[in-house]
Amino acid sequence: MKDYLSEMRSFAAVIEQGSFTDAARATGTSKGLISQHVKRLEGVLGAQLLFRSTRKLELTEIGGTFLAYCQNITQSADAAFEAVEALRGEPVGTVRITVPVSFGEMFLQDIIVEFQKVHPRIQIEMELENTFRDLQSSHIDIAIRAGLTDDPDQVAIPLGQLSELVCASPAYWQHHTKPQTPDDLSDHNCLVNFQYYKDRKWVFFSQSGPQSITAQGNLRLNHYPLIRNATVQGLGVARLPRYVAMSELHAGRLETALEEYRSPLRPIYLVYAYQGNLPVKNRLMIDFIRNWFTERPDLLETNGPNSV
Repeated sequence: MKDYLSEMRSFAAVIEQGSFTDAARATGTSKGLISQHVKRLEGVLGAQLLFRSTRKLELTEIGGTFLAYCQNITQSADAAFEAVEALRGEPVGTVRITVPVSFGEMFLQDIIVEFQKVHPRIQIEMELENTFRDLQSSHIDIAIRAGLTDDPDQVAIPLGQLSELVCASPAYWQHHTKPQTPDDLSDHNCLVNFQYYKDRKWVFFSQSGPQSITAQGNLRLNHYPLIRNATVQGLGVARLPRYVAMSELHAGRLETALEEYRSPLRPIYLVYAYQGNLPVKNRLMIDFIRNWFTERPDLLETNGPNSV
């Protein structure tokens, strides 16, 4: 039988990318060649693989069955080349990563820059999103997540715990008395992330136990870097993740309050789907990210309770 690896790779790319155009871009070929490959497979198989319309592509039943084999064989071929390259000391391939939006904006760029200085032949595709996607069906190699799903086929490596700090600008504190207890926040304009605090409830922990207040203010956003910027401009008091606030605290553009009260801690994990033989490129990226956070303990809490 003729070798149809290129055709199978093209067909898998069309489904994974969602269109012939995007498949051509992802594989570095032309849209015409991708179309020829799919037609050639349909001719050899004597069956239609795709339903095509101007708006979307849908797999036929036969196409869905055939797709799994195409993905397996192309992944095996990639792994074979990657294994040989690794033995030669030249790891190659693409690592696909998904991370929360604000998390990725803050320092994933720094991680990627440093990683590619060491491993320039490894390509990285990073998606910023706040939803949990199935790693295997989405063909994602690594995810950074606040919390976990109940998927037993995932490996989760703890990176630390996300804590939050009550902050405002020095100019704001000059005109407003710093709160001594969480109840005092009722006298302040609180900037709230409505994605995480839809009910505007801020919970605090101290030696006296847990305490909850309703944060009142005239600005609610769903993006922590924007809330940080508004806080630096003196618009009010915010409760910011430590990793978001730290650079502004060091620069003196933010000052904390209620230091004796702790926020709930949310564990941050590096997650990947279990594989018998983890690709070298994935292992290198996983180890690099884990070590990067280990060397920067001020970004995430590394001790304390895992949950509240």
